[in-house]
Amino acid sequence: MSNPFSYILRLLVVFGMLISVLDANSQQNAHTLELNLQRSISSFSANQNKLQGIAYGGELIFHYNTNRTAKRWSSDLGIKSIDVMFNYKRMADITRIAAPQNGEFGDSYALAGGLTFPLIKVSKAELEFTPAFGLLYAGESWFSNQNPVVGSKLNFGLKAGLKLSVPVNENTELSANLDVLHYSNGGTRVPNNGLNVVSVGFGLARALTKNKEVEKPDFEKETYQKHSFDLGINVGRRGVYQDKGGLYRTGLYGGYNYRVASYLALGTGLDAVYYHTVYDPDRNLETYQSKASSFDRWRLGIAIGPDLWMGNLAFMAKYGYYLHYNSLLPVKTYWTAGVKYKLNNWLALQSKVYIHQTEADYVGFGIMFTK
Repeated sequence: MSNPFSYILRLLVVFGMLISVLDANSQQNAHTLELNLQRSISSFSANQNKLQGIAYGGELIFHYNTNRTAKRWSSDLGIKSIDVMFNYKRMADITRIAAPQNGEFGDSYALAGGLTFPLIKVSKAELEFTPAFGLLYAGESWFSNQNPVVGSKLNFGLKAGLKLSVPVNENTELSANLDVLHYSNGGTRVPNNGLNVVSVGFGLARALTKNKEVEKPDFEKETYQKHSFDLGINVGRRGVYQDKGGLYRTGLYGGYNYRVASYLALGTGLDAVYYHTVYDPDRNLETYQSKASSFDRWRLGIAIGPDLWMGNLAFMAKYGYYLHYNSLLPVKTYWTAGVKYKLNNWLALQSKVYIHQTEADYVGFGIMFTK
C-alpha cells in the first residue's frame, strides 16, 4: 500500500488548482484560506503510557486579516490574523507500546480559534507563531474501549506551532509547519492522562479577498481602565476514577488588575475552592481525587499572573501558592488558566481550569463581576 502522506500531498496540489480560480489579489491585507497537510513525528502521554505509530491528517484554516480593520490591541501585539481552523487526524496507527490494540484512539476532529504572530522576516520568507485553542472530539476513550490515555470523547484542544511561509505570487503562499497538539478533558472524566501529537506539515494558502488600501486607524476612541477589581464564581466537577459520575466544586476568586497595555493586564488575587465532597479514606475509590484530594471543605490560595486582552475577550493565566490546603498529597502550589468575555462594563462570562503541576483538577464555568 502506498504511503498515505503521498495522497495528501496530491490533495494539496489539487486544492491549489481549485482555489486558483478565485478572484483575489495580494495577501498583504487579504483574508486567506489555507490547507495544511500533516504527518506526526512523535506522540506521547503522561504516566508512562509510551506510544508508537504515525498519525496523518491536516487543517483547513480561515485567516481573518486584522490589518483590514485594525484594533489597538491587534496593532500593539502585531497580530497578522485571527484564525478559525478545523483539524483532523487519522489515529488508526497510534497504539500504546505496552498493550497495543487496533483502533485504540480513534480519529480526532477539532474546531479551534487561533492567532498568527509574525516573528522574523528574511527577504520574502516569514517565520510565524500560531497558537490555538478549541474543542476536540476523540473517536475512542476509556468508556468505549478502556483506553487509559483519553478519558472522554469530548476534550479541550491546545495547539502551539511554528510556520515558515514563502509567497509564490501575489495570491499564493507555501508554508512548512511544525506544531504540538495537546488534548484532554480537564478532569471531567478520569483517567485523563491526555495525548500530545507533534506534527510536521506543508501548507498552501490563497487570498480570498481583494487587497485594499487601509487607512491609518484611529485608536483615540478605544479606552480601557488602568485599575480594576474582579469577583468571580464558577461551578464544575472532577470525574470519579473509571466512572461516569463526578464530584462537584465551587470556585471563588477576588483580585486586583493593573492594565499595562491595551492587550495586557497583570493581576493578583485569592482563589477559594469549596468541596461538595471531601476525601474519605473509608470511601477511597469513590472520593479519591489524586492531587486534588482534600480532607477539608475549603482550600485557599493566592495567585499572580497576566491577562491577555483581545477586545472584550481575555485569556487568563496565574500561578499560585496555597495558604490553606489540607491535602492527601504534599501539594503546595497550583496553576489556573481560563477565558473571560465581557458582556458589559461590569459583568463577564468565565471558564477556568485549576491545575496541580501538570494534572488538571477541574474546569469551572460561571460569571465574573468587574469594576
